[in-house]
Amino acid sequence: MNDMIDMTDHLHVLLDSGGGRVLEMAGDILTSRACRAAWWRRRLPGAEWRKAVELKQAVKEPLRVQIGPVRFMLVPGGSLRALAPEFREHWEHVQSLCATFAQQQRRPARVLHLFGGAGGFTLAAAQGGAAVAHVEASADAIKRAREHAAVNTLVNRDIRWVVDDPVKFAQRERAQNSRYDLIVLDPHTPKDAKRGGFEIERDLGPLLGTVSGLLSDMPAGVLLFCRQGAVPPTTLLHLMRQEFNVFGGRVESGEILLRGAEGVPAVPSGVFARWLKAA
Repeated sequence: MNDMIDMTDHLHVLLDSGGGRVLEMAGDILTSRACRAAWWRRRLPGAEWRKAVELKQAVKEPLRVQIGPVRFMLVPGGSLRALAPEFREHWEHVQSLCATFAQQQRRPARVLHLFGGAGGFTLAAAQGGAAVAHVEASADAIKRAREHAAVNTLVNRDIRWVVDDPVKFAQRERAQNSRYDLIVLDPHTPKDAKRGGFEIERDLGPLLGTVSGLLSDMPAGVLLFCRQGAVPPTTLLHLMRQEFNVFGGRVESGEILLRGAEGVPAVPSGVFARWLKAA
């Protein structure tokens, strides 16, 4: 690995929020970024906020940032938003699900991560001993996710990196009778969705129908995350119940929250719904 990379674990911490921004630490770098959902008043004085620097200018060399159980490589020009620190507790949940599955079933969980992005869920699942198929349409995103796997010492784990349209990949897998124990979906909604990208209202229902046919005989669950748009959690709850109640278990939904230090208001960052087979 490049000697210029800082291999110290720089922890991510949310220090404050409000006034349309969040204030974060990445190791010794204090930075802030826009956050439309943070309407409330800030807790810290303005003098503290004025100490924040622009992250893209502050990071001169690759920097290793740890968010919960997962490490990421923050490169010059990169952003904390792209690493999705709001998923911290969900990564921990996936890691635990996969470890428990392996212990109970005496084999690794087979995990499908559609719309893999930076790879947080893939890495957490691999840490739990799972065999993962990570699917993402962007070759550049796959390259970055593989770099994140390297800093988590997971390069030799059973991770299949797939550059493909996630919806089409899932459809082919179903046609080939492939089966997975845990499926994670974090669908992107690009600005040009009407020109062929994934559009939540149009495409999510059919995708969940496809996913339901990919479940193994001993499934752990299906996890769905929506960070873009104004999808109510109740909408996701109904969609998930519609597809997965037939398998038993339970369905629940809620907000994705970026959490920080004690007393810092949690920042809403999207919605999630999950079907879990275990009662």
